[in-house]
Amino acid sequence: MQNARDGSKGTEVLQPLFFEASDSRLILGTSSSERSYTAGTPPVSMYFTSSNTTTTNAEPFYVKSTMTGANGYGGRCRFHAYTNTTGRTNFMALKAMTEFGSSGRCSGLSAALCAELVLPNANLGSGGAYTVLELEYVAGGSSLVTAGSLSGNHASFIKATISGDADGDFDDNGFFLVLSGVTSGSGHLFYANKSVPFDAYLKIGVNTTPYYIGLLAQQAAAT
Repeated sequence: MQNARDGSKGTEVLQPLFFEASDSRLILGTSSSERSYTAGTPPVSMYFTSSNTTTTNAEPFYVKSTMTGANGYGGRCRFHAYTNTTGRTNFMALKAMTEFGSSGRCSGLSAALCAELVLPNANLGSGGAYTVLELEYVAGGSSLVTAGSLSGNHASFIKATISGDADGDFDDNGFFLVLSGVTSGSGHLFYANKSVPFDAYLKIGVNTTPYYIGLLAQQAAAT
């Protein structure tokens, strides 16, 4: 048997995967009998390498879920992190990482996480909402955060942090958001229509009402 972590043979006793023949499931532990593991030694590890030099995507792991029933929920893969203890310093359900070595470069687009929503060439009608990324904050009945305290306990939909050389190139040349492929026009997502004091507008929706965020074409001191 080959060690998935270092490629050596016969050096590790692996926990078995159980195949449930009655409903065609692969099982590693159950909700009532979970497998324990030690931090720093993940119980499931996969290491791959590819010498691909073509425009074909090299994908070491591929999962496709096809829904055939109408009006059914699901189709997604779920990562579920759970804790019932206090004192967590960092606690997340999913982490995506893209790393470049000292000689690594990208001539196109690089991201730690890619999300795509592909719609058909057809009229989708009304009644549905289609979004590339859904963020949902689910509050408990007695959930409390310190209102207005960014230095203490707080909650938000997005937390963006610059780490490493925090005062370097990204501070000088980075953008908070880059929109591509938009066409300016009245009622559009983006409208480059100068109206003092703004040069353009970005459309957002709050509950069921559209609003427009004013944009300036250059930084200016408050007057």
